[in-house]
Amino acid sequence: MTTRGRQLAALIALAIVFFLPKKTECSYPGEECGHAGAFAKQYCDHYQVEPLGFYGLELVFHRDLGFAYSTVTECR
Repeated sequence: MTTRGRQLAALIALAIVFFLPKKTECSYPGEECGHAGAFAKQYCDHYQVEPLGFYGLELVFHRDLGFAYSTVTECR
């Protein structure tokens, strides 16, 4: 494989790793997110499935960047 081919393969591998899904409790790492539900004795959890690269950026900036594959709120 040529040097240019190795560079292209490394770039594609980094792009794949950046977009791997990661389940995140709350909107961003470190946020308080549990809350009471609409009914008595109900507790709700919030989580997102977002790209691993965005998770890392949210760790650095300490805020939600607003991109996620899915957002779920479960109450029990």
